[in-house]
Amino acid sequence: MRKEGFDAFTADGVKSFNILLPELMSNLLHNLPGIAYRCRNDSKWTMLFISEGCYQLTGYHPGDLLYNSDRSFEDIIHEDDRSLVRNNVNNGVSQRTQFQMTYRIVDKKGNIRWVWEQGNAVYDAHNNPIFLDGFISDITEKKASEDKLSQTAKQLVELNVTKDKFFSIIAHDLQNPLYAIISLSDFIRQNNGEFGYEELLDFIHQINLSAKSAHKLLENLLDWARSQTGKITIQNERFNMHSLIQGCMEINDIHAIDKGITIINDVNKDLQMISDVQLLSAVFRNLISNAIKFSSPSMKVLVKSEIIDNKVAISVSDTGIGISRTNLSKLFKLDNDFRNLGTANETGTGLGLILCHDFISRIGGEITVASKLNRGSTFSVLLNQHD
Repeated sequence: MRKEGFDAFTADGVKSFNILLPELMSNLLHNLPGIAYRCRNDSKWTMLFISEGCYQLTGYHPGDLLYNSDRSFEDIIHEDDRSLVRNNVNNGVSQRTQFQMTYRIVDKKGNIRWVWEQGNAVYDAHNNPIFLDGFISDITEKKASEDKLSQTAKQLVELNVTKDKFFSIIAHDLQNPLYAIISLSDFIRQNNGEFGYEELLDFIHQINLSAKSAHKLLENLLDWARSQTGKITIQNERFNMHSLIQGCMEINDIHAIDKGITIINDVNKDLQMISDVQLLSAVFRNLISNAIKFSSPSMKVLVKSEIIDNKVAISVSDTGIGISRTNLSKLFKLDNDFRNLGTANETGTGLGLILCHDFISRIGGEITVASKLNRGSTFSVLLNQHD
């Protein structure tokens, strides 16, 4: 009974399937989310059959590509990917295996789309590859998701570098001034009756410098943390650039006087700007401080303004020790170990310049540097001018 039932079912099934096969194949190809094709294995991959999904993917109707009537399929492959596709197809054909690849096409509207293709050759009785049969699917959204994931992974690596840099800064650079404060104050406390007035003043001065160094480092760390956590909001207001620079110079006056450095404010006294005063002040405080740090006694630091291509350029120049060409590219990157002692052995982390770059980028400006060893450096900030 089972055999009769099976045979009857099989006979009916085959008969029904044979009757419905053309309709079934037509429906499958019509609903296929991609392109099924057969083409000649020639230089242009002349299309002999291409499914209706061609229009949705490429913007071209099947009739535009059949027999290269309007253009060949090779024409819509991105020119930078044509060699890749050709090599993959040729390798599959020569090795009698399926070929698979991911590449770009340019649709009728000029948009770039990513596709995945799989196919194989059809051989004649003499083993000559005469046709290529295959399937092409749209993976543009998948590719975009993969790129986004890759970018996120890259950002996570950068954040991890940032974390490591912070630990390094806190462990090394913050330790030095605090250790100096503690050791000097302990030394004075234990031997307070043995020092003259001038000696005590010198100790106090050293403690003061160490405290300022620690304070500046903490300020930069706080600003960087705010920047990375998105807690900095741009607050534009009208201000006088000459006055802003003057305030930044006054904050650095003690450091300049200690080293015998003269700071010159040559910014146009009538220069009015609209930008974020707090961020710009942080930038120029750091730039002026660095110029003093790397200048020798009796040198000058010049801050001046220019109009370049309808933009305001504020430059901070010194004639100090300068920066080598090799190290110039490292200045605004967190994941580097470039550090220079100042002319009075001042230490630093490089975090201040990274903050300058970040803040200027946030307000739509640009910061550049030009420098030569033993001839000084010029840091220039280019800003949009607002009347």
